[in-house]
Amino acid sequence: MDKILTELGDEALILASKNNLYEFFGYLRSWEKTEFSVSPVLWRWWSPVAHPWFNAAYSLKPPSGDETALIQETLEYFRSRGRRSITWWLAPEVETSAWGAQLEANGWKAMTDLPGMAADLNAMNEDLRLPDGLEIIRVEDSQTMDIWTSVFIPGFELPEAWMPDMLEMMLALGMGSEMINYLATVDGEPVATSTIYFGAGAAGIYCVSTLPEWRGRGLGAAVTLLPLLEARSQGYQVGVLQSSEMGYKIYQRLGFREVCKMSHYYWQES
Repeated sequence: MDKILTELGDEALILASKNNLYEFFGYLRSWEKTEFSVSPVLWRWWSPVAHPWFNAAYSLKPPSGDETALIQETLEYFRSRGRRSITWWLAPEVETSAWGAQLEANGWKAMTDLPGMAADLNAMNEDLRLPDGLEIIRVEDSQTMDIWTSVFIPGFELPEAWMPDMLEMMLALGMGSEMINYLATVDGEPVATSTIYFGAGAAGIYCVSTLPEWRGRGLGAAVTLLPLLEARSQGYQVGVLQSSEMGYKIYQRLGFREVCKMSHYYWQES
């Protein structure tokens, strides 16, 4: 277990919101099929799952000058590996550096509207109206992970063709103690998913999805809350996540508040 965050001031929560995500990206190297390279200035990772968060770069230091060659080499690497959309992240301490201007000059688009949210796990709203027959379980075997993936892919509106690679990745990453996956069922029918990742002293929520036909019944809130309550029982005091527009008000009702924007840069082949 990493050192648990006990500071609840805004600065600490901002760093936890960002660094939990970046530590999660580093955790992707646990899957042997991930190509993960590290230099003093840049992380870079490629995975068989074509989502741009799983195919990305991360600047650890400010640019030393004109980094056009590095930006173009990175872009060509991903294009040669079949990727047509990529994300470039910046460490919190280099967000105000010249990386942004250089990336934009080379065709990358600034993305500044992704909310980073945090919650005091000792002040969560636990008074939820839940569907009858709801059960939320940990995913602890390959058969249940298969079911989890079959819900997550349509629930997150990802291409069905990604299913086999997503399953393999989650089996590689999510069967230990650093990352735990949860599956919600109603009367035995799988309906929603979530994931918790422990990093930067906080409990990070990811992969919250509900099948379209089951939305609007409180399942997203439930499958977010239970993992955080379990994290609290282990001593964690802070929960963090990055919110979609759909989930924002749900997370607010649970006790999350926006503490920052998860600024990053995005490239997509036209």
